[in-house]
Amino acid sequence: MNKPVLTERMQAIEDMVLPGLPVADIGTDHGIIPADILLKGICPFAVLTDINSGPLEKCRENLKAFGVDPSKFSILQGDGFDPVGDGGFGTVIAAGMGGELITGFFEETGWSVKRSAGEPLAKRFVLQPRTHADDLRSYLTEDEFRLCDYKLAKERGRICEVFAVEPCAAGQLRPDCGLVSEFLLQKNDPLIAEFIDGKIRKARRIAENASGSERPDAKYAAEIWNTVAGQLEEIRRNI
Repeated sequence: MNKPVLTERMQAIEDMVLPGLPVADIGTDHGIIPADILLKGICPFAVLTDINSGPLEKCRENLKAFGVDPSKFSILQGDGFDPVGDGGFGTVIAAGMGGELITGFFEETGWSVKRSAGEPLAKRFVLQPRTHADDLRSYLTEDEFRLCDYKLAKERGRICEVFAVEPCAAGQLRPDCGLVSEFLLQKNDPLIAEFIDGKIRKARRIAENASGSERPDAKYAAEIWNTVAGQLEEIRRNI
């Protein structure tokens, strides 16, 4: 019988899941992470969702091939947090999609600390945005969540950001809005230097492209991105 094989990125996500409580995987795609979680007995039940039927069929095939007990999972089709909106999860995972999309889940369909009725959606959210990770991190920690774990992981040569947030009271908020997470810097992640170097190259590349543009705001954009690169270089020197 086949067994799930987790990449470094997937393992980082799994490592942040709260054990002993139900888990939901939003946009599950292949279903490998929740399958591994169930097979290891980390969580007693999993809900797997995706907006499209195709990935869910593949997911169903994978769980059957892995020998996962059908009584331990439910597969639901739907957008964002809608399919699991009744709450009661230990962990909700949203991984492998754009940070702006994940932000939309929280803004439009997600659970809020301020919600006056019903059970909370989750005690913890484990997130792995493909893009706009800084914006998502800032949005959550400025509003209703505290950052409780953060890890960099490589997959196919790309450094991925995986972080976990938990709801907290207003007095416990610690906004994390910098170009590089303070949590990540303090943790001294093994990939932090390579990660920052990549952000510097990206900022310089955008600045260079803006400099060659004829758009009216091109000069200003180039100055902004060169400033960002300079700030990142200062962070890099101090790690």
